[in-house]
Amino acid sequence: MTVIIILILAILFTERKNEGCPNLLPAVFADPCPKGWLGYQMKCYYFSVNEGNWTSGNSHCSSHNASLAVVGSQETLDFFLRYKSPPDHWIGLQKDSGQPWRWINGSIFTEGFFTLPTEKGRRCAYLNHKAVASSNCTREEFWICSKDMFKSIA
Repeated sequence: MTVIIILILAILFTERKNEGCPNLLPAVFADPCPKGWLGYQMKCYYFSVNEGNWTSGNSHCSSHNASLAVVGSQETLDFFLRYKSPPDHWIGLQKDSGQPWRWINGSIFTEGFFTLPTEKGRRCAYLNHKAVASSNCTREEFWICSKDMFKSIA
């Protein structure tokens, strides 16, 4: 089905090019994620090459119109663990004193496909070699940024 749609689009854009319209076909096939980012399930992800605390990782992501990544499913967790390489990486999960854990998008964390082990003073979450863990937010780690795929090409 996808092949048929692509062929129809190619024919339509070829015919319109002859009518004096700009050729939009390259945009259809362009990589929807910026260079150095990976696409997965309609999102673009950046696995940092630098280390910083949770706040600096979040600031870096924000400067690229992104945020620290939300782990919304077991499949996404598996993807991160497969591609993040061995070092730990910050994700977009944080806790203010006396408050519940919240994702960077404002939603409250509820245990489901993973449990977040926490100890007093540990307010930021990261991915280690096998799961999600928590730490103080000043620890130096890599990070994972995330943004919607089609916002990255706009």
